[in-house]
Amino acid sequence: MALGTKDTYLKQTLDWALDRMAQAGYPVKSKVSLVVDPSLKFMGYAKEVGDTHIIVISSWALDSEMLGGLVLHELAHVYHSEKGSPTHNPAIVDKIIQDFARREGLSEREVRALVDAFSHLQNIIVDDIVFRCLTEKESRLAAKFFMEWISEQATGDAVVDTTLLVRNAFAIASVRRRNITEALHEMELRSKKFLSLLGEEWERDFEELESFLQNANPEWDEIEFSEVLEDYLTRIINLMSRRRGLEDLR
Repeated sequence: MALGTKDTYLKQTLDWALDRMAQAGYPVKSKVSLVVDPSLKFMGYAKEVGDTHIIVISSWALDSEMLGGLVLHELAHVYHSEKGSPTHNPAIVDKIIQDFARREGLSEREVRALVDAFSHLQNIIVDDIVFRCLTEKESRLAAKFFMEWISEQATGDAVVDTTLLVRNAFAIASVRRRNITEALHEMELRSKKFLSLLGEEWERDFEELESFLQNANPEWDEIEFSEVLEDYLTRIINLMSRRRGLEDLR
């Protein structure tokens, strides 16, 4: 793709996404730019530099049919930041995670697992906006994307398996929350295979987490969200602390 063509395509994609956001009732007021990082291994992310939100995408994402969905997703994060949503308030989130890390004596990878779990909660709320911007056909395409998130194999490492369990719960909750049933059966079969290696106790925790994420409330105020996040992360810590029944998987 020639440089001029690429720049034009990036601008058209960003303009398309901003227009979809505005039409759906979620106008983004901040300055936003879309750039490519050829060294990026995953699809993309957003960062804030001064008064500009920069959406960074990988080179291969330019050819992905999910590019528009990615840009919408990052713009929905920007919208929540502008709105001052508790889910996007670092003063709340960082303090709770740091308090848990200090109080529980968590390792670096256990803290990363908490951050991942929080991201799933934040993203399922953010994606409410994304799906309101998508057509029915585009929504079905997004559901196929979530199917790729499902893990079937447990590892025997409680921290890793907790991360995989929460990701599976997030993926299934995401399609259920939007009543997209086409991919659900296959996703549930894969998830059940994963859970069958861990046992009934993990299955109960999965059901509770999936239900929690499916019903996450985008209208929580700061106090409600703080209480919910503390309870949610406590569940994650309890899962990571579980060792019994995993050794045979190693």
